[in-house]
Amino acid sequence: MRRYERFVALAAVVCLASGCAVGQRKWGSCAVAGGVIGATAGGITGGTLVNNLDDDPSDGERGGAIAGGIVGGGLLGALLGHVMCDPIEEPVVQAPPPPAEAPPPAGTEIGELTGAHFAFDSDDLNSEGEAALGETIALLQKHGDVPVVVAGHTDSVGSDDYNLRLGQRRADTVRDYLVAQGISADRVRAESFGESKPAASNDTAEGRAENRRVEIIVE
Repeated sequence: MRRYERFVALAAVVCLASGCAVGQRKWGSCAVAGGVIGATAGGITGGTLVNNLDDDPSDGERGGAIAGGIVGGGLLGALLGHVMCDPIEEPVVQAPPPPAEAPPPAGTEIGELTGAHFAFDSDDLNSEGEAALGETIALLQKHGDVPVVVAGHTDSVGSDDYNLRLGQRRADTVRDYLVAQGISADRVRAESFGESKPAASNDTAEGRAENRRVEIIVE
């Protein structure tokens, strides 16, 4: 009798150690049903075996055989039911991180201020000008290695020397504002082109207004 109980226990241990081809299945109703059926069959088998092996088994031997059959049969039945029809657990696939956004290439204009963003005939940046730089600052913070040039331009009213100095003062103001917002000074260079690079004709008020500008360009 003891040999039978040891055999059942050994079979259960071997099955658990080998995995019994469990794979990646979810434990579910098939394992439960298999366990119930296996326990019932195992209990009956254990009782039958002890009666066949011993003409007059004691109540303890009969109970031990039935208990061993229930345990072993239930375990094996649960594993078989699990392997046969419990659903396979799909592996969780981690979504790849989105590709990093490439920084803007050299020559890209990432910001522009017009004369309306400065006090009249001055390099003082007004509140509208500060607000207009918000997206540029966010872009520079996102791409921490991108260097830029702040280019000051004017219309043709006034002398070349005056316009060159006015363009430089406005470019310096914008550069200083960017640095004050946390952009490294090493990344920002200010340069004036005065009236030498008009974007429109200086023959009209509209054209001159378009020429009074500060551009922020990736270097």
